[in-house]
Amino acid sequence: MKPVSKTRLFPNPLPILLLLAVLAYGEDTNFQTLETKASGGDPEGEFLVGRAYSRGEGVPQSDAKAIEWYQKAAEHGNAKAQNNLGGIYLDGRGVTRNEAEAVKWYQKSANQGAALAQDTLGRLFAGGIGVKKDNKQAAVWYRKAAEQGLVQAQVHLGELYYFGAEGVPQDQEESAKWITKAAAQGNPWAQNALGAKYENGLGLKKGTKQAAEWYAKAAEQGDPKGQGNLGRLYADGLGVEQSWVKAYAWLSLGAAGGEVTARKLLETYESHFDSTVVAEGKRLADEYRGKVTCKIFRY
Repeated sequence: MKPVSKTRLFPNPLPILLLLAVLAYGEDTNFQTLETKASGGDPEGEFLVGRAYSRGEGVPQSDAKAIEWYQKAAEHGNAKAQNNLGGIYLDGRGVTRNEAEAVKWYQKSANQGAALAQDTLGRLFAGGIGVKKDNKQAAVWYRKAAEQGLVQAQVHLGELYYFGAEGVPQDQEESAKWITKAAAQGNPWAQNALGAKYENGLGLKKGTKQAAEWYAKAAEQGDPKGQGNLGRLYADGLGVEQSWVKAYAWLSLGAAGGEVTARKLLETYESHFDSTVVAEGKRLADEYRGKVTCKIFRY
């Protein structure tokens, strides 16, 4: 198999500073009602009171109170509280950072089928945080979450198979399967990665037209890599009709977003960018920028 470049197509999963992830639920959020439930020992009520204190919703924000109620709910088996308590210990928010304690609570939550906890546990195994590094276990937990449709788990599993790791052989077809699922959910990194897979024939039949389509989806969401790749295809006329104006527009957007390759390509193609192309390219870039559909969320 042709070796794959180690240039990352995905967000670095570590350090994990965003693991205090809280799902949006449709419960009654009136604090007095919640407090009554919690005081009666109801695990969901305990969780919601903890969340209210964590967010400062209806009460003054208090990490100490949040931990107190999350702890009660977690000990009563509430998977959401277990997940959030794991994040608190991992992040060291209001407590001394304790990776082993974080793993303990994430494991309990993951064992109950909580997808966020399963994905996080996968990242802990992949990074050797609080546990011995074990890529096989990382794949197991990523898969459990990915099969539930959690987009970041699909990205992490696709990345793991894309590059391969000790205990997990490189598998471009399996990688393509999960990247495709994440891309279909609108994840811009996955869309860019899927474009790269089509362009290079990695686990999928090679096709520059499909590559351009997926790069465009990522680019239109503001992903700098997708913008740079789309600009390159316009410059070379691959999968799209050649256009120096569109090449300049997308490459300049990618470069402005910090994509080094896009900046270098602007220099490489500089001789093709006369004043007319630059003026029209800048106008088009402003137009594209105004149509960006979302801000990038880094998992």
